[in-house]
Amino acid sequence: MSGTSFDGIDISYVKTNGTSLTNKENHFYEYKSTYKEILYSILSDPEKLFNDRTLKRKLDKIVSIEHFKAIRNFKFLKEIEYIGFHGQTIYHNPNEKLSVQLGDPQLLANLIRKKVIAKFRNNDLKYNGCGAPLAPIYHKYLIKKNSFPLPSCIINIGGVSNLTFWDGKNLIGFDTGPGNGFIDNFVYINTGKFFDYNGKFAFKGHIHNETIKKFIKDPFFDQSPPKSLDRNSFDYVYNEVRNLDASFYDKITTLSQLTIQSIIKAIEVLPTYPKSIAYVGGGQKNNYLMSNLDRHFHKIKNCTSKLIDKIDFIESELISFLSARHVYSLPFTFPKTTGVTKPLSGGSLYHPLKKSI
Repeated sequence: MSGTSFDGIDISYVKTNGTSLTNKENHFYEYKSTYKEILYSILSDPEKLFNDRTLKRKLDKIVSIEHFKAIRNFKFLKEIEYIGFHGQTIYHNPNEKLSVQLGDPQLLANLIRKKVIAKFRNNDLKYNGCGAPLAPIYHKYLIKKNSFPLPSCIINIGGVSNLTFWDGKNLIGFDTGPGNGFIDNFVYINTGKFFDYNGKFAFKGHIHNETIKKFIKDPFFDQSPPKSLDRNSFDYVYNEVRNLDASFYDKITTLSQLTIQSIIKAIEVLPTYPKSIAYVGGGQKNNYLMSNLDRHFHKIKNCTSKLIDKIDFIESELISFLSARHVYSLPFTFPKTTGVTKPLSGGSLYHPLKKSI
């Protein structure tokens, strides 16, 4: 799994039937800075790929080869039956029923000589779903496995933030708003670093409250879930913060508050106030985000520590889990998680060809 943080590839070797999972080994493959710069340049104008098929094929090949490099020396490779390959999301627009991931699953299957499962979002989009979030079915498993008090939420703070709610009967999922994406972009542009380590920059600034008030009035927050976003949704707010007559630290603090306030707003629209909450994704390492959320939700039990042993690899576990659900024809998107018309499985299977392409 390579998420919208663009930091590298999370790899999990698991045994799963799509209803339970045993994690045997994890590995993180960090992208080189030159590769990260390529991804950031594409992210700034992803639509140019729609008009340049040659560039798209070139990038598909690059992404697939990076994933091959990441797993070719994995010590358990011979034992692996399937590889779940999400690809690198560079554009997601649920209104257009379009979600674009870089990567060529057939090429990866040919290179690694294993069966590859990919294109997890396509079937959901075909049946009028948002194509995201994909995580709720796995989050539900984690809530049950760890006996979190119900109702319970898992909030994933990645490039975009999304939420899973489970009360023992209703599984609800939706994107809540910005995650780390705007923060990471702004830090990279101004410092060359790829994220705000421990939220240190945000702690030094002040909030531009007028921007936050305007942001929280966006029509997205009045939409009933399920609903989905792209990393670049709310660009108009991001650009407004960039152009503020304020310090670098104030801008980082304000961007961080966009994430915090959108999560607070999301909790308010749930059918029942949760008794427990757990945070996953890169954002749970940002002390500024976590301290503000903990202060606001002080009456909710924070169960993040129960996931801490595998917390960095939950998304790669998720892709393995979804891959197994593809193999066993089990649904992984639902009307209350993506808006799809009926519970659906998804993904496509790629067998290695005898002759490499």
